[in-house]
Amino acid sequence: MDKLRILIITNLYPPQVIGGYERAIADYARLLHHRGHTVLVLTSNTEEYTNTTYTNQEPKPVVYRGLHLCGEWTKQGTHWFSLEEVASRTFLNRQIVAQELQTFQPDVCLAGNIDFLGLELLEKMLADGIPIAHYVMNATPGYISELTPKSQLHQYITCSNWIRDSLKQHGYPVNTTQTIYPGAAVEEFYQTELPPRDRLRIAYASLVMPYKGADILIEALSLLDTGGMEFSATIAGGTLIPEFTLALQEFVESEGMQDKVKFPGALSRQELKQLYQTHNVLVFPSRFQEPFGISQVEAMAAGLTLVTSGTGGAGEIVQHSKDGLVFESENPLDLADVLCSLPVSPTEWERITRAGQQRAMSDLSQLHTIEQLESVLFKLVSIKI
Repeated sequence: MDKLRILIITNLYPPQVIGGYERAIADYARLLHHRGHTVLVLTSNTEEYTNTTYTNQEPKPVVYRGLHLCGEWTKQGTHWFSLEEVASRTFLNRQIVAQELQTFQPDVCLAGNIDFLGLELLEKMLADGIPIAHYVMNATPGYISELTPKSQLHQYITCSNWIRDSLKQHGYPVNTTQTIYPGAAVEEFYQTELPPRDRLRIAYASLVMPYKGADILIEALSLLDTGGMEFSATIAGGTLIPEFTLALQEFVESEGMQDKVKFPGALSRQELKQLYQTHNVLVFPSRFQEPFGISQVEAMAAGLTLVTSGTGGAGEIVQHSKDGLVFESENPLDLADVLCSLPVSPTEWERITRAGQQRAMSDLSQLHTIEQLESVLFKLVSIKI
C-alpha cells in the first residue's frame, strides 16, 4: 500500500480558525492530498470563527463541515453547553462519524484538536479498527489522562518535546509518542536577501491578546524610545478582546509613539510576507507556555532575527545567541536590552540572522514534517494489517 485513505477530524478548519493549530492541520491535509493520498476532513461549521484573511492553497482535500461543537470559546475561556445539548450533539456526531466510516472507509485517522468534539468519536473509530494518530498541539489532548485509549492503534504525536513532557507529567502514556515539529511553509517565506538592518524594524505577528505578550513588547518599545533608540514597529494580528488592543493603542499615543508603532490588524498570508520584507526582527513575547510557534519559523525563513521569550515548546526553536535571541519572559527591560544589542554589533546581528534562516530551512520545513507524519501513518496502518 503506497497511498492511504486518510480521515482527518478536527474541531475547526480554515477559514474558521482561532490560531495556529487549525492552520497547521489544514496544511497537513493539503500536503497529504498533494502527495496522492485520498483525504477527507471532517470538522464543524462554526462561522463565528471565520477569518476571511486566511485562504487555503490549492489543491484542496474534500472538507465536510457536519460535526457539532459541544461548547464555545469566550473572553472568559471555554464554555460547555448544557448536559442535554452536549448529549444531543455527541449523539449526532457519532452518527456522522459512523456514516463516514462506512462510506469513506479510511485506512487511518489523523486527529487534530478535538476540544468540544469529545473522545467518543475516536473511540468509535478504534472500535471499528481504524488506527488514529492524534497530533497534540495543546498542553493536553482534550480529555483527562484516565480516558486515554488503551488500543495499540492509538498514538500521540506532539508538536514539541515540551508538549510530550507535559503529557507525561499529567499521566498520559507517552511510550510510543513521537515529537514532530509542525514546520512552516519556509520555501514560501524564504528571501534570498536579508531585510535591511539600517535600524530596528520590529514586527509582531500573532493574536493581540494578553497571554501573547503584546503589552510586554509595547513596554519594551517605550523603553527604547526613552533611550533614544531609533526603531519602527508593526503589531499585526487580530484579537478576541478589542479593548485590549485599544488600550495598547492608547498607551502608544500617550507615549508619543504613534508615528513609530502601527496596528494593521489581522494580515493575510500575502500581507504577512510583505510585512517580513520590510522588517528585520520578529519579537515573540508570549507569556504563556507555547506549544510551539510557527510564526517564528516563518519569520526566520524570511530572514528576520527571532527575539523570543522561549516559553514552552517555543524554546526548542532557537538557541540563544546562536540562531536567535531569547529574553526573560514577562521582562520588558530584558527585551529592550536584547533589542538594543543588535544595532551595536552589525556583524553579530547578521551572523545570528543567517544561522536562524538556515535552521528554519533545513530543520523546520513542512516537507520535513509531512515526511515524518506520513511515516507514522503508514506504521499505524501496518499494525492494523
